[in-house]
This record gives sequence, structure tokens and C-alpha cells, in this order.
Amino acid sequence: MKRYSIIITVILLLITSIAETGCEKMLDESPKSSISLGKLDPGVLEQTLIGIYEPLTRSRGRLWESTIGLGFELMAEYADAGGSSQQSWSNYNNLMNSNTALNQPWTTLYESIGRANSLIVTLDEDKALTEDLRNRAYGEAYFVRALCFYFAVRTFGKFPMRLKPILNARDVSLSSSDIPVIYDQIIKDLKFAENVLPKTVPAANAGRATAGAAKTMLADVYLTMKDYPNARIKSKEVMDSKADYGYDLEASLATVYSPTLPTNKEDVFSLKFSQIINGGNFMASYWADSKAKQAGYSISGNKFGGVTSNAPLIKNWDPNDLRKKFSLYNTYLINGVVTNAELDTDYDLRMGKFKDPNAPIDTGNGNDLYMYRYPDVLLIFAEAENKVNGPTAAAYDAINQVRRRAYGLPVNTPSNVSDLSGLDQTQFDDMVFRERGYEFIGEAKRWFDLVRTDRVNSILTEVRANILHPNRKPTPTRTTFLIPDVEVANNPAAGK
Repeated sequence: MKRYSIIITVILLLITSIAETGCEKMLDESPKSSISLGKLDPGVLEQTLIGIYEPLTRSRGRLWESTIGLGFELMAEYADAGGSSQQSWSNYNNLMNSNTALNQPWTTLYESIGRANSLIVTLDEDKALTEDLRNRAYGEAYFVRALCFYFAVRTFGKFPMRLKPILNARDVSLSSSDIPVIYDQIIKDLKFAENVLPKTVPAANAGRATAGAAKTMLADVYLTMKDYPNARIKSKEVMDSKADYGYDLEASLATVYSPTLPTNKEDVFSLKFSQIINGGNFMASYWADSKAKQAGYSISGNKFGGVTSNAPLIKNWDPNDLRKKFSLYNTYLINGVVTNAELDTDYDLRMGKFKDPNAPIDTGNGNDLYMYRYPDVLLIFAEAENKVNGPTAAAYDAINQVRRRAYGLPVNTPSNVSDLSGLDQTQFDDMVFRERGYEFIGEAKRWFDLVRTDRVNSILTEVRANILHPNRKPTPTRTTFLIPDVEVANNPAAGK
């Protein structure tokens, strides 16, 4: 089973995280206190570390398994919604007008931040552990905190960046940090993590941070900051040491997205879910229709959204690309009969990348959610190398490895079927952007790619010229969300 068991020590972390997320009544009525995890022996430390990750993979936590996995994917230019509440994502109303849409994700996010901060403070004070154990624990805590900060800065821009646990009500007020300050802290945390985390972890511990994951996230951070030289350096470090980290491209997409395998060689860092009630994620069910079980996609289907074939990215997708066949469908086989999928007037394709028809319930789909796969490394390098040096042979090799796998070809053998060539720097950059759209469809990365490459306006303008109802994809007037009112209510300084 892919999910870790969490013992009673996590409750202590939860107490601290409640303070972090701002339960003001409790704080107002309590005297100043010292919240501590107590003495850390190796066993308690291990369970405490597991507790840091837990909010991120919490079914019903409304973070990546729900709001981000569905809502942010609906913000992609090719996606549309299946209901009125989902339309607030696909038409950017949640982005432009709502300060409540991300209330629960914010709280869950800050539970992980609070738990990481509590452990860091405890490690600062507890010198009984060996240096190796302490450094590894620091590395995991810094990694998770950096992951949360990185998501938050891209989602909200400025936000109150808490680096210490809240011990009393007077500590609640905290102004939002400037964006460069936030990125500096993320980089600092990841630089420490990459030097102390292990290169690999046993399959039983899949989902725990590693040095390769820290380097990959650091490369991604640099890419978002448009620091292409450092993005190139860090992604190349991962590529050059892929054997040490155990990374490579999997030949089969079914292996990559298996609901039962604990990990695979493409898995750099992912959030782990299991086929148990309330222990899984919702992705397979969210995108499927009422025939989901018979069609082999999910135990049930919600029809919360789909994909429009008129969006240029999808319209121009080569039907021989195995990723298209794996990810999108409009028919399925039921008892050997080709049957039309249930579609909507605003989309004509369903998303089938996540499949788990054997889940016990819709909250028990076992598909993991990837933060980073080895294709991230290759495409980050290809983009950064091109930005720094133009479309070199190394840049072509990185992107073409991803494309060869997409066509079912040996990844290290050149092929006229898959390989790109003869592009200038701008054309190559466009191809990397397109390739990321194909490779990561359904993985909630497209919106962030649109924003960081300054393509929101141009891509949405192009989409509106092609789709049936152009009003479904207006150009948003902002690209970051408002700070949720659950934070502002307790910390008015956050909105300043």
C-alpha cells in the first residue's frame, strides 16, 4: 500500500498547524505557550517527517488531489467545465473575482508549512540525534516547505511567508513578503536540501524527498524566474547523475500512471495515493462520465470537465502520438461495442490520463499526482539550453528523447518519425512549450506555463478564435489569486 501509516505524534504537529492557519478564537483565549514536539528519537522523527507530507496527500484536503488537480487544469486553454461550479475555474472567475475559492487549499497548505516549521525549530534545539539524521530531517522539512512556498508564490504572488511556528495570538500578524524575498528563501531551502537528502529511497518510502527531487525543483524555480543559466545547470546535474538517482523514461505510459505501482523510474517526486476509501485521489472520477466503470476508467464519473478539440494545441496534436491516445477519448469499448462517451456542448473529448476502475470508491483512486517526472528534467534542460545557447545538439537530444517515447520508439535512437530538427531559437522555444502541453496534459502545469512564458493573452486569443463559445475563455485581468479570506480574517496584514 502506497500511503504511510501515521501515528499519534502527528497530532502534536496538527496542534501547531492549527495555530499556523489562524484559529483566532483559540489563540485569543490562550496565554502564551510553548508548543514543542518534545524529544526526537529516530522512531518519533520518522513519524514526524511522514506527518509533514500528510496534508499534501490528504483525501478531501482540497489541495492537489482536488482543487489544484481539477481547478488548475480547467484553467488550461484547452479545458472546459462540466458544471456551473467548475466553470468558475475554466472562465477564470475564481482567479479574477473570488477570495474564497482557495480557502481550504490555503489551510491545508499551511498545515504542511506549519509542521515543517515546527520540526525545523525542534531540530534546532534537539542535539541528541546524529548529525546524519538531523541533516536528512532538515532536508525533508526544507523541501516540503519550499514546495509549498513555490506553489504559493506562483498562485498568489506576494503572501505572508511564515518561517517559524505561531506560539501565541500576537504572532499571527504578518505582512506579505515581496516576491524576490520569497524566491530567495525557496532557493535557500532547496540548496540545503539537495546537499543532505539521499539520492534514492526504498520503494516502500516512495514519495519522500530526495536530492534529485530537490535539484529538479530548483531547476524549475530558476526556469520560472527566467534564470536560464542556473535552470540549465541544475537540470543537467540531474541528467548527468540519472543513474545514481534511478531516473529514466519509462517505455509504457500505463506504468507511469499505474494506480497500484508504488513508484517507477520516471518518478522524481509525486504525491502518493492508495486504493483505500478516503485514501486516494479523485482525478480518475472527476473527468470520467457515468459509464466510467464499464468503460474502464474509474469506479464512478463526475463529468466535471473535458477538453475541446478545437483548441489549437489539441487540433494540431499528431494522432500517432501515443500520449494523445492515452490521455484523450470520445469513445470507449463496453462489452466489445464501441460506445460514444458522454460529452458536453463546450467540449468534445474526455480526459483519460488517470484510470482506476478497480478503486473501492471515488475517494480511493490509487493514481499518484506528479510534481516532477524525468520528462520535466529533460524539457527544463531543453528550454534553458536553447535560451542560453540556442537549439544545440544537447537541446535537441533532450526534447527528442521525450518525443521518441511518445511515439513508442527507443529513446536514445534518432528517428525521422519523432525528432525535431532545423529550428531557429524562437521556433525551438515554441516547440518546447508545445511539448510540455502534450507531456503534462492533465497534470495541472499548463496554467503556470502560460503565465511564466508570458503567453496567457496570445494563447487565449488564439483559442477564442477557434472554440464554439469564446466567452468561456476570456483573457483574465490578473494572473495571481487574491489572498484567501480565511487568512485575511485572522491576519489583516496579509492583504497589505
